[in-house]
This record gives sequence, C-alpha cells and structure tokens, in this order.
Amino acid sequence: MTRLNPELHMNPLESNPANELLLIAIGNDARQDDGLGWAFGQAMEADEDFRGTVVYRYQLQVEDALLIADYCTVLFVDACKGELPMGFEFTPLKADANFGFTTHQLSPATVLALSKQLYGAKPQAFLLKIAGTAWALERGLSKAGARNLASALKEAEALQGAKE
Repeated sequence: MTRLNPELHMNPLESNPANELLLIAIGNDARQDDGLGWAFGQAMEADEDFRGTVVYRYQLQVEDALLIADYCTVLFVDACKGELPMGFEFTPLKADANFGFTTHQLSPATVLALSKQLYGAKPQAFLLKIAGTAWALERGLSKAGARNLASALKEAEALQGAKE
C-alpha cells in the first residue's frame, strides 16, 4: 500500500510474472514539462529493479485498449497543469467511457473502459500525475517540473523497495 493514497490497496509498481506491469508514459518531450511522463518512463527503464514494460505515447488512442488488455496492472504517467500538494499524485482509475466530440485523444479511464468493453479485460489501473509549469515548444523540463519528477521518482523507489 502506498503512503500517497489510502485508496490504493496494492503497490502500482509491483510486478511479477503473474502480475505484469505496463507503464504508459504520455507526453511530448519537445514541449518542456509535457515530457514529464516520458522522463518518468525513461528513468524507470534505466532502473535495474524495475520489472515491467514501458511504452511511450503522445496521446492515448483506441488501439491502446488492446495493448492494456494483456496486462494485469497498468500505470499511466502524464504531466498535469496545476499544483499538486506533493508535486505529483497517484490515484486508482476506474473505467469510464467518457468520449468527447472526438476519439482522437482519450483519457486513461476511457481506454480502460474500452479494454473492458472490447476485450473483457479488467487490469488494475492507476494514474500518476506529475505537476508541470512550462509548456513551450522547447526541450528540457522546467525547474519546478524537474523537482516534481524527482519527488515522484523518489516515491517510486520507495514503492519498489517496499515490495522486496
């Protein structure tokens, strides 16, 4: 259980052969803090203790419903505008087929709902939001974004240590 949210009854970074983890890093590293999801994914891939699969997306699409259907646990990681008390936030996700006027871009909850509807899949899913402050067409994170990423990675390290 994570210290961040008492609603989480499992460690979102725990994986084993029967409970494989998919980390979906969402963003665009050419738009400053919009690259926070990707930066988190890259850091996790570089961590030899991380046991899971990382994929990178500019945005979620209908096809991602099939991708997540093969996993027991899915962690979506994305930047968010606005302040978060710790600079980041883990929350559990529930399926919610909430389509806007287009399916060009989908929320993690909508991808989860599609996976259930189309493939009967019900992975446990979580969202990690990392607060960002700068969104210009420029590579590199803002100081605040980098600080929030470091905090999220520190918590991820603690979660990985807790499973051992």
